[in-house]
Amino acid sequence: MLVMLLGCISDRAEAQRPNEVRYSTQVCGDFLDRWNQKPAELKFVRCETVKHVQVDRLVSSYTVKGSDAIEVEKFLQRQFGMAPLRFLCCGWEPSSVQNRVAPHYGQYVDAKGAQFEVWMFSGETLLRDRKAWHKIPEFHIRVETYLGEI
Repeated sequence: MLVMLLGCISDRAEAQRPNEVRYSTQVCGDFLDRWNQKPAELKFVRCETVKHVQVDRLVSSYTVKGSDAIEVEKFLQRQFGMAPLRFLCCGWEPSSVQNRVAPHYGQYVDAKGAQFEVWMFSGETLLRDRKAWHKIPEFHIRVETYLGEI
């Protein structure tokens, strides 16, 4: 009886964390903060479930000012292996050198073995020079994990 009560209290405490929602075995929230991998320049926006025909996923979204984007890009490259951002068509996104079309997201595996993709991008812009990033109001960072098999 005591074990059941403690389990219920633990579940309630887990569900009451701010900015977090539980999905199956995953808890949606500020993933980077949870992993102690969040640069001070990042602003957590939200975490949401994205429904898809094949498999749903959790998406944690962040923003960073354009003036801080170069440092955050370097951090994401070092910590998660994300490819450098390149200007493609109308904005900046990660792209490997060998294949300039397909993005190359960073990867992270948490303590429970869940796999995450980490990537950064700008909104639409005509600014094609890295030195002009400070003129872009903000960049976006996403951390995604799939809920189930692909």
